[in-house]
Amino acid sequence: MLTGFLGAGKTTLVNRLLARRAAAGQGQAKLGVIVNELGEVGIDGALLGGGDRARQVELPGGCVCCVLGEELDRTLVDLVDQNPSMEAILLETTGAAEPVPITWAVEREPVASKIRTAAIVTVVDAVNLVASRPVSAAVDAQIAHADVVLVTKAELATPAELAGALAAIAALAPRALVRRGSTDEHAAWLDEILADPPIAAPLAPPIGQEHVHTDACRHPDIAHGIDSVWIPAPATFDLEDLEDALASLPGNYVRIKGIIRAVDHRQGDDAAVGWFAIHRVGLRVSSEPIELVDLGDHEQARVVALGPGVRRDELVAQVGG
Repeated sequence: MLTGFLGAGKTTLVNRLLARRAAAGQGQAKLGVIVNELGEVGIDGALLGGGDRARQVELPGGCVCCVLGEELDRTLVDLVDQNPSMEAILLETTGAAEPVPITWAVEREPVASKIRTAAIVTVVDAVNLVASRPVSAAVDAQIAHADVVLVTKAELATPAELAGALAAIAALAPRALVRRGSTDEHAAWLDEILADPPIAAPLAPPIGQEHVHTDACRHPDIAHGIDSVWIPAPATFDLEDLEDALASLPGNYVRIKGIIRAVDHRQGDDAAVGWFAIHRVGLRVSSEPIELVDLGDHEQARVVALGPGVRRDELVAQVGG
């Protein structure tokens, strides 16, 4: 979910993301895009490019957190059913939307059995944030419930405006990952986290070795390089306890994915051991049962973490390995 107050730069960011993906051509997962605006503003269809690489749905005339609730349910279900190869959905909310009611829509059936909320990403205008807060309660709600905050227009802000914006973000969302950068840099970062980290052993470094993606862009004043670590996870876990452990990792753990054996005791006393995929994007952790995948000679369960400065010892402390 991509949210942020009016004028923060959400639509521009989505346009840059789609243009970037269109330029890359094949080899990327198909992305669904749902655009919701209070007026008639939407994404320029010419920017979609790539034909079957993206699917766009517009929900004009209302806010998805309120008047379009049922329509959002139908849209999400139809989008998934009609696009079986799609691997991610980006929902751009109206600037007046509050994130929590939208996540409730995703967590109820029939939507819950088809998709999960991976992350709430909030775009914040450094120039106007402080002045916008008294205008609408949605401004604070969008930040307070964010897993990731993307700060835009920092280069245009005065030192006082930028300091005020960063102080407000820190107070409202103390655990969220906060990134400053240009729209193109934010689009590149968002594109990278949309992709699942690799879990197959041939793509991972030897056990215990940390790997730095040298092709990641690293500017001296903006820490947005992505490091990765992975560990084996051969134990049988209590799924709820593991989710809580992953949630306790600091905000620089931007993306975590794993395949593990676990028991979900929330399903009752008769819950059986099974295979699960676990996910964390930003601060949000989720899991889903999966069929046992064929990992060939690399059948050992494992957990992969990506983010700036992620450390194997921290991951081991929470997961084991």
